Amino acid sequence: MSDDIPVKDNDLDELKREMRSAQWMDWVEANKNGLMGAAAAVLVVLIATGFWIESDRSQRATAATIYQQAVNETDLGKKKAMLQNVSRDFSGSSYGALALMQLAGVDLENSEVHLNALISHSKAMEEWVWQARLDLAAIKISAGDSAAAKSLLDEHVGTQYQQVRYFMLAQISTDESEKQQYLQKALDAPSANDADLIRKIESQMSKKVS
Repeated sequence: MSDDIPVKDNDLDELKREMRSAQWMDWVEANKNGLMGAAAAVLVVLIATGFWIESDRSQRATAATIYQQAVNETDLGKKKAMLQNVSRDFSGSSYGALALMQLAGVDLENSEVHLNALISHSKAMEEWVWQARLDLAAIKISAGDSAAAKSLLDEHVGTQYQQVRYFMLAQISTDESEKQQYLQKALDAPSANDADLIRKIESQMSKKVS
């Protein structure tokens, strides 16, 4: 009769787990310094990330407060200064982009500078960029620079901006037939409920040369 005691399957599994556990503990012991360093590095990253998130949240709240105060300010000099502060101190935020939009209407001498900055701003919404292009094109038209205006108006804009875009293209067109085509497109475009603009379109269309 053999003295060997048969090992059951569940006993064998338990033995394997104990061996793996022992190997794991040996590895941990051998590498504890490295593990402690890695844990410390992870902790530093987590803390830094937490501070960054909190700082970013605080900055956005500050920018929002100053921007809203600027919008509500009735003194144009103070409004301009506050908007410039937002544009400068929070230049990488969406409030920095909004400040540029407001500055274009307040700081008229530098409207082109503000509008160009808004167009290239990484945080500007598409709608802001579209409006900035149209506003800049209007300035170019007033200055007699039809080529620059045409270049801006050739850029894509959203559906709700097409009526104004076509009307402005009609204003710089030197060909009467082309002008009428732009005016018709403006009339057919989705209306922005601008009754005054529609009257201007219809008035110019009625002057069509026979």
